[in-house]
Amino acid sequence: MLYCEACKVKIAGDHTHCPLCGGNVTGEAEKKCYPVLVPSKPNLTKKIMQISTIAVFAAQIICTAVNVLVTPTIWWCLYTLFGLICGWVWLAIGLAKKENMKKSIAWQLVVVSLFSLLWDIGTGWRGWSVDFVFPSIYTCALLVLLLLARLLHVPVRDYIIYAGLGAVLGIIPVIFMATGLVHVLIPSVVCVSVSLIVICTLLLFHWKAVHGEVMKKMHL
Repeated sequence: MLYCEACKVKIAGDHTHCPLCGGNVTGEAEKKCYPVLVPSKPNLTKKIMQISTIAVFAAQIICTAVNVLVTPTIWWCLYTLFGLICGWVWLAIGLAKKENMKKSIAWQLVVVSLFSLLWDIGTGWRGWSVDFVFPSIYTCALLVLLLLARLLHVPVRDYIIYAGLGAVLGIIPVIFMATGLVHVLIPSVVCVSVSLIVICTLLLFHWKAVHGEVMKKMHL
């Protein structure tokens, strides 16, 4: 602790001169006992979710009011409700998984598939979900994942499980074709072909990485 010979007092803190008389001080200054407070940064994710939630509520209230006033016999506001919920969930998952792009793509794939299927069933089942949406999103998600891994120089072990999962999901249209649910073959055939090529490539060139990651995930 610092000491002032003139004032005969001990001085706490870090000073070059006595705060009472302005004279010289002796001794060693005390280390700062309080941490430096860093201003906290605003949580952008939380802010976006709050704004989007308010926007969803406001949009649905407006749609419901218009529905009641203009077309009370047709409850189309239920479709807008489901659409807004789909968009909100999609945004929430994207923000929650934003730190891991690979996991975000996998989650978005599942969410879009499920919602498109529910939309198709809810609107009378025209089959557009299995004809176009499923094969298109599977193919695009797989290609985007591989492209990002290449551009960002991601190690094979870090994306191989997600790429394998996407490729396996890309074979699902075979089931739709076999059961006669698919009426437009081109998107499904392209999707299955791309998925099979990716699976063969992973097994032939990265077998050790595939085997190691599978064993790790299964705790074997």
